[in-house]
Amino acid sequence: MMLLIEYLEEAAVFLHEKKAKIRKLERQFHNVYDGDLKKEMSSTWREIGKKRGEVIDQLLLNLEEFRALHKYFPELLQVIVEDEDVGKVVSKKIWLLDFKSVPPQEASLKLDQLMEWRNQIKDARESLRGWVGKVNSRSMTVKYPVLRGFINQDMIKADALEAIKHAEKVVLKEGWLLLISDSLIKIPIAKFMAKINQFRYEESVAKAQLVRVTGKGTIAETAAQRKLEEVSRKKNRYERILRQILLANPEYLKKIKQKKNWLSREKSGGAEKFAQEITPHSLKERVWLDEMKKKLDG
Repeated sequence: MMLLIEYLEEAAVFLHEKKAKIRKLERQFHNVYDGDLKKEMSSTWREIGKKRGEVIDQLLLNLEEFRALHKYFPELLQVIVEDEDVGKVVSKKIWLLDFKSVPPQEASLKLDQLMEWRNQIKDARESLRGWVGKVNSRSMTVKYPVLRGFINQDMIKADALEAIKHAEKVVLKEGWLLLISDSLIKIPIAKFMAKINQFRYEESVAKAQLVRVTGKGTIAETAAQRKLEEVSRKKNRYERILRQILLANPEYLKKIKQKKNWLSREKSGGAEKFAQEITPHSLKERVWLDEMKKKLDG
């Protein structure tokens, strides 16, 4: 099986080639307007988007190997992270390397704290609405302690808003690290499973409507088709999110798949049924280290 680092290297080459193609097409399009060139650019961008999604999927499927790379070969992983194309995608999931199990009571207290921080960030942003002049760092950090370390000096409004945005990203990542822990992961699972069930129902209704109007006029058919596509997109989006949540905690995923009632469709819950098709790749560390050594020596 291909090593994750090999896959990422190949993905980097693919993205480099496609970005080079885009630049070439843009130069040609700048000189001569051509509808075919525009279509080719759109097609190439779709290929790039598809590959980026595939990279994220592979990182999650191979999360154990991703963490092992960080543990044993941090310099090698850093080379990938610094790549101008694939590195931007990998960087989006680097925060998963900080994941650790949290006891239930500690998780509950931490969640309350994070919710308070999010409220502070929201209030801080609102307080700058219509603000004129420099923002005083001391007054902001006293009123909103979550901004300590982000607003360290007086700054103009635009810079203060950017600092608040950065603080929000950090808090969101901490929140997700907490929510995917065994203690709290059922919260996002239940939330997104409910969304999936909602849009599955709406999708079945939309399909039935399309069948009813087929052959009864182009306008009605087009409207029904668009409705079905819209609902399907939303359903697929929430399915991707739930899939990523489950893959972000492979040990929890393995646990729910190993339940005794797993094969009983009547007893299994919606999330368990959903998880049936998701299989993270296990890592045999010693074998993997040998393969990595061969790659680096060869």
